[in-house]
Amino acid sequence: MLDLPHDSYARDELEGAHNDLALVNSYLGNGRAVLKHLAAMNAETADEGFTVLDVATGTADIPITIAKWARQAGIRVGITAVDLDPLAINIARKRSEPYPEITLAVADGFALPFADQRFDYVLFSKTAHHFTDEKVSRMIKEFSRVARRGYVIVDLRRNWVAYFLIYLLTRLFSRNRLTRSDGPLSVLKSFTPGELAALASRSGTSIFTVSREPFWLLVLAGRVV
Repeated sequence: MLDLPHDSYARDELEGAHNDLALVNSYLGNGRAVLKHLAAMNAETADEGFTVLDVATGTADIPITIAKWARQAGIRVGITAVDLDPLAINIARKRSEPYPEITLAVADGFALPFADQRFDYVLFSKTAHHFTDEKVSRMIKEFSRVARRGYVIVDLRRNWVAYFLIYLLTRLFSRNRLTRSDGPLSVLKSFTPGELAALASRSGTSIFTVSREPFWLLVLAGRVV
């Protein structure tokens, strides 16, 4: 998700920005953080397989990472990936063709078109900072509704070192104006551990932990009760 209006950029520009984001995520450990917490949550039933809903999937880089990991581990997994932006879903559909484990759909994270406890886990990666605190709490409640076991929310930790690093990196490796704008702005709009914990507490739906991961990532891992 980007902070610019959808009608202010073309498909090629959006796809370039998503390419940049997927590259950054791969180097800065976003996928590793998701897998770490997902595997820990699923440890007790690791041999049974599981289902995942990835909200605001973008170009489905996280679902693809999970599918690759599950294949290597011999774990049966079903992944549904949704995004509010049809352009992003079209790009994701092209990228995820080799992975029949992944199903794609256009859907709103605030009103997910799925039954209660439809998925074992819900994922939400590097998108929460785009919303107000009230909306993040609402979305956590919605995740807890459709999750049978828990949810994993990965976001950035607000830090001036991270801001200057991302500012520099986006100008060194990308000429895409969306990447150059959204990257540093995302760090400024992100969370401290206490702020993210407060939003989870406000939702009142789960037992949770907030942990720091390398490269200024924060992970909110909630267990549905």
